Amino acid sequence: MQFANDLKHIVVLIAAIIFLLITMFITIRQLKKLPLSYTIQIRDKRGERIILADLRLHFRKYEVAESYARFYQDMFRQQQYKFSVIGLKKGVAL
Repeated sequence: MQFANDLKHIVVLIAAIIFLLITMFITIRQLKKLPLSYTIQIRDKRGERIILADLRLHFRKYEVAESYARFYQDMFRQQQYKFSVIGLKKGVAL
């Protein structure tokens, strides 16, 4: 009876370890697919890409790039520019 009880605990422990390893594998695989850096792309009313001088456009983190895009959107509201965040697979030297 004691052996069967211990065997149940061992099976549950092995199943938990296997689940943890599979979860880590999937997470690491997804992290490798993420962009290394982000850039802000600016488009005018007609949808053409433009470059505005003296704006920071390259970032390492998505949250920072998104924050700057919203800030620029508010700052250039009258010119009706559209700011969007684009992920880059290769890193940009900052």
